[in-house]
Amino acid sequence: MRYDAFFKDLLRAFFADLLRLFYPEKALRLDFRATEFLDKETFTDVARGRHRHLDLVARVGERGSRAREVVLIHVELERRAEPRFAARMYDYYSTLRLRHRRPVLPISMVFSRTGAGLDRPRHAEATLGEEVATFRYWRIALPDLQGAEYVDRDNPLAPALAALMRPGTAERADWKYRCLKAVARFRLDPARRRLLWDCVETYVPLAPTEEKRFARLMGRNREMRTMRKTWSERLIEQGEKRGLKLGEKLGEKLGEKRGEKRGEKRGEKRGEKRGELRAKQRTLLEQVRIRFGALPARVALAVSGIANARRLDTLLRRVLTARTLEDMGLKR
Repeated sequence: MRYDAFFKDLLRAFFADLLRLFYPEKALRLDFRATEFLDKETFTDVARGRHRHLDLVARVGERGSRAREVVLIHVELERRAEPRFAARMYDYYSTLRLRHRRPVLPISMVFSRTGAGLDRPRHAEATLGEEVATFRYWRIALPDLQGAEYVDRDNPLAPALAALMRPGTAERADWKYRCLKAVARFRLDPARRRLLWDCVETYVPLAPTEEKRFARLMGRNREMRTMRKTWSERLIEQGEKRGLKLGEKLGEKLGEKRGEKRGEKRGEKRGEKRGELRAKQRTLLEQVRIRFGALPARVALAVSGIANARRLDTLLRRVLTARTLEDMGLKR
């Protein structure tokens, strides 16, 4: 799964909630009302000749500071815990500190188990066997945390991130339902609620047997049934609307050229079908890329070549629960 793009959007939308959830004492000292995100922060690895964009850097004011002290908060997403990551965080910290001359709070969010949950990894710089500098940062290893301790907290981000934590003894269908139900109790604008809802839908995939139990649980709650228009379903609706408009235009042009009503009707139908088909192909490609990351060229070509609308509808439903491309019937 590709975490970076989705979680950058999620954490930007709920940045203050992230700090309040995991570091409440620090959050109390910060004034989030004038938070400014620095979108073009880069780090240059001179030795390797590479440029890297930092995941999330925000300027936040400190409460009660007469001089309006500004703190930089750097959040870096880490798919797997790597031995050299602490050294990279130190490099990022040093770059930000020198570039902005501001205090920096470095945080990493890890999507694999480290055995620690919430901890402060240490990096030491040494010369000729003597330690000359020590650096520590804050780390959130989501899969190490107990979801039951977070899911019902009075924080809208909590149930979404709980979906990536340990579910305890709960069955996956029950756990997914509990997370979504916790999201539903917050009164948020549609865009922000959609981010939370999609996080749970995406990162708690269910097997077909689990889907049946989940459907029964959802059937008990009318409000949640109404809310459960997943990201893919919304895209399909939007794609169909775009396809209909495109189809109508294509049909009109063909009909005008033929100069006959019969030709115009045929053209409209063909245009509508082509437009709907193309919209579904684009939607499926977007969904598969978000779910599994960058696709091999032959897989992308195979999806673009599917000309059967029913087949596309089947794959659009399957992408919600598939764990691999093979589960989708799309071989790498």
